[in-house]
Amino acid sequence: RRPTLCRNPALPSRVPAPMPPDPLPPLLARLDRRADRLRARSLRLSRARLAVVLIGLGLAASGVVPVSDWWVGIATLLAFLALVRVHDRVERARTRLATWRALKARHLSRRDLDWEALPLVPAPAPPDHPYASDLDLCGPRSLLHLVDAAGTAGASRRLRDWLLDLDFGGAPERQARVRALVPRERLRDRLALLAHTASGSVDCRWDDATVRGWIAAPPPDRSLRVWLVVLGALAVLTPALFALALSGGPSLWGYSLVAYILLYLSMYGRVAEVFDRTYDLERGLREAAPLLTFLEREAPRLPEELAPVLAPLTGADAPSARLRRLRRLASAAAVTRNDIGRIVLNLLLPYDLLLTLALERVRGELAARLPAWLDALYETEALAVLAGTHALRPEATVFPDLLTAPASADATAPLLEARDLRHPLLPLAGAVGNEVALEAGGVIVVTGSNMSGKSTFLRAIGVATVLAWAGGPVWARSLALAPLRPFTSMRIGDVLQEGLSTFYAEVRRLRRVLDGVDAGAPAPALVLIDEMLRGTNNRERLAGAQGVTRALAGANATSLVATHDLALADLEHEDRRVRNAH
Repeated sequence: RRPTLCRNPALPSRVPAPMPPDPLPPLLARLDRRADRLRARSLRLSRARLAVVLIGLGLAASGVVPVSDWWVGIATLLAFLALVRVHDRVERARTRLATWRALKARHLSRRDLDWEALPLVPAPAPPDHPYASDLDLCGPRSLLHLVDAAGTAGASRRLRDWLLDLDFGGAPERQARVRALVPRERLRDRLALLAHTASGSVDCRWDDATVRGWIAAPPPDRSLRVWLVVLGALAVLTPALFALALSGGPSLWGYSLVAYILLYLSMYGRVAEVFDRTYDLERGLREAAPLLTFLEREAPRLPEELAPVLAPLTGADAPSARLRRLRRLASAAAVTRNDIGRIVLNLLLPYDLLLTLALERVRGELAARLPAWLDALYETEALAVLAGTHALRPEATVFPDLLTAPASADATAPLLEARDLRHPLLPLAGAVGNEVALEAGGVIVVTGSNMSGKSTFLRAIGVATVLAWAGGPVWARSLALAPLRPFTSMRIGDVLQEGLSTFYAEVRRLRRVLDGVDAGAPAPALVLIDEMLRGTNNRERLAGAQGVTRALAGANATSLVATHDLALADLEHEDRRVRNAH
């Protein structure tokens, strides 16, 4: 009788190590005390502002200071403006503190699996994905729901892509970058704080759709440059003719001014929205600017593993200088918000036209650089999210050994070997660790009573594989694995919209699993099947399950089949590549 490969769930896998004291509740208490102090200071400043106004009005009304003493009004105004500025800083500090406190509380909720406190629910799994739905990677109470603490939509999408489309070649390098960010807790906190501040709420993520749409907008008509030359010439000619008239020459400046006005009005519709366009772009980038400039400042101090990621944010193309130019342009556009000022400026020179062409130059520069900046931002934040995943349970998670080459010359070396493997969506206190070793071409038939954890055990292996090749930590004492392509058939239901019964839906799923076990594939498949063909009668279910199991034995895969059909365990005597576990 071979030893079982899965530990009996009734037995503890090991004596749990004493858990370190939790630093989060004391931190939350300190943040609450600091918030109380800021609230009290804000109240004092509000009263001081009111007092300054009342004192100024009282002095003017009482006659103690003559109304003609203008310095009293100026002093009152300056004092009031100074208090407003200080009060504004205090309010911004209160907002940041509240956001930081909410993020820290949410980290505690993630660690304790308090799903109700995690409102950012990921999108459902893509239809027909080979493993996402069965492994609970997406949707409510899923792996992404647990670990995705990203504050930008781009980083969230990138993390999702890493989990749903495994990159075996880039995973070791990504894991090295994640490990480099594990001790950088303050950097991760600061990045999350800035991201959620940009989004405006801890329940939202900042999205670059508006900014990218503006960058991708078609350029203005090239004839605007011709208009600029003509109108610029008229703008110079009018004051020259006016000066000539003042010196006794002919009074022709009115003709040039009328011509200038008529020509300007004929093309004004092309530049009428210049301020709104500039403001939209500047506002969108103003939200992301603290994130980009923060990473720009931190890049020289970060480990060298992250240098390739942050390269677009350093050097001559660093975002700080480019964003300053955009802010200056936005300030110039802000002058046109006043209708009178806009008319006066455009009478003197084609101001809006100049602004439009300057904006187009900035748009071209940003169009060339912004995608690389945002890519660096999203990559860094997604890496920080995976590093923060280790911080959820540092005593129970480990970074796996990714075997890009066979572990040894022995063809029977395990493709996956784990100790104390647990499922991340189970409370740590109640989760039971298991040991498992999976060999190439092998099939493990897992039997056990109801509620014994067969399905959870299979999912724990699948989730660990996905997390490992995404570059993140896994819930285990140790894990070593080669590249494995997961294929699952575990959670099958009927599809009413397509007229598919449960049985036929599972047949299609199994067909896809067997198609994925391709001898020419670059990596073996990890096949996880639970209660095969439950939608048909006992005889056909057994015959079909035996046929699939025989097809998996010796294939370019390593497979686990959980079942209640004890007759399926007889295959162990027929094929040495099939082994039983309980």
